[in-house]
Amino acid sequence: MRAVHPPVLVAVILSITLTVQSFSLLQAGPVAKIKLRAMTQNDESTGEQCTTNAEDQEAVTKLKSRLESNSAGTPTSNPEPSESWRNLPCVSIDEGAHKYVLIEAETPSVTGEAGECRTFVVSKRGASYHRNAAEPMIDILEKHQFRNIQVTGGGRILLEDDEKKISIFGYSYGFGKADHAVSKRVIESDDRYKDFEVTWSDAGY
Repeated sequence: MRAVHPPVLVAVILSITLTVQSFSLLQAGPVAKIKLRAMTQNDESTGEQCTTNAEDQEAVTKLKSRLESNSAGTPTSNPEPSESWRNLPCVSIDEGAHKYVLIEAETPSVTGEAGECRTFVVSKRGASYHRNAAEPMIDILEKHQFRNIQVTGGGRILLEDDEKKISIFGYSYGFGKADHAVSKRVIESDDRYKDFEVTWSDAGY
């Protein structure tokens, strides 16, 4: 019987192990799909594998402080807001698996109309950190004179348009874990996703 070189044998064993792991992950849920993607290739968006670092934590702290300061400050005498804020979608999620944030904000003050709390679910392709998903939406809300803006948490959203599935899971180091049940309700209330199967889990990052 022909002898098998140890390096060849090791390579064969590793190949079999990876195949078994990949098959198991394919049979599992959305969190496992992300793990499989990470095993085989980089994510679609640059830096998606980033978790957090001191620089990101400092930036998150500054963002939170700024939002808190704006909420506690004296209301500015801005002109009456245009009606365009009413057309802002509460759901803005990109195809694929990306970091997401849950944002709460009070609608602009309009003469004869009290402000109300509105909740936004935002995922963004290319967001290395959760703050990168939050900041563009915060800028839009501030431009439309929303008040008391808060990022209440984060996680990840896997949007599969072809399969009409949306999976919500994980957490954010900077903002904490979003209430995924709330995110699910917000997404399901959007007519664009009324035929989608929306699920959530606290597992994974």
